[in-house]
Amino acid sequence: MLQFEDVVKGSVGIKEIKMLRKIYKAMVLAQSASAANRTAAYLTDRQLQEWGCTRSTFAAAMVAQVQTELDAADQTKVANADYQPVAFSQLPA
Repeated sequence: MLQFEDVVKGSVGIKEIKMLRKIYKAMVLAQSASAANRTAAYLTDRQLQEWGCTRSTFAAAMVAQVQTELDAADQTKVANADYQPVAFSQLPA
């Protein structure tokens, strides 16, 4: 079972980190949808129309924006990684 101490010590594998990242993303996206729905309740139809949304599309647009920001952050993290991928043929025997 995955323990918090394992994460802190760095003894967690890549598979577990990817799983935790997916769970985190799902939680963030669900929270953004909930917040967008609550916000839409306080906006007028005219305000939504000025932003190019309707009540039915506002939450989806906000979730898509958050998804784009999360994906961009992931891409930046990958681009800034301090490693070079090694092909199997380059590994020592």
